[in-house]
Amino acid sequence: MSPPPNIEKFPTPPDTLSYGEVSLRFVRVMPGDPVRDFVPAYHFRIVLADGSDAGHINFRVGDTDHVRVCAGHIGFEILAAFRGHSYAFQACRAIAQWVRTIYEAVTITCDPDNQASRRTVERLGASFIDEAPVPPHDPHYQRGSRTKRRYCWTL
Repeated sequence: MSPPPNIEKFPTPPDTLSYGEVSLRFVRVMPGDPVRDFVPAYHFRIVLADGSDAGHINFRVGDTDHVRVCAGHIGFEILAAFRGHSYAFQACRAIAQWVRTIYEAVTITCDPDNQASRRTVERLGASFIDEAPVPPHDPHYQRGSRTKRRYCWTL
């Protein structure tokens, strides 16, 4: 396992990350927590043309068991009122060009029963890797996840 990258050295993302109906608004780099196997992550809000906040997307930089098995490099959440409009797909497309400057391929995970996330990841063209058990010490386990579907998204 490699140590987490130094967040002071992280490049600032461009202000122009957008695709379709969404733009990404960079909020901050969240520090990692090596004790918990967490890596630093870029946190963005997903914003619609009318200024509505539809959710968030994170880009985790680093390679730990937590990233590879549970969280993935890319994670997103769309607020309930905005679901069903492909905003997660558009946010992933918006962030892809910039993520490509750091990685050629990333891991994306989802719970097996999360059909919306599965459709989003598969629509991106990510390749299914496997289903992996969530370790009992991982926060995803404490939230009820027992397995994760893992995908490789070549950017």
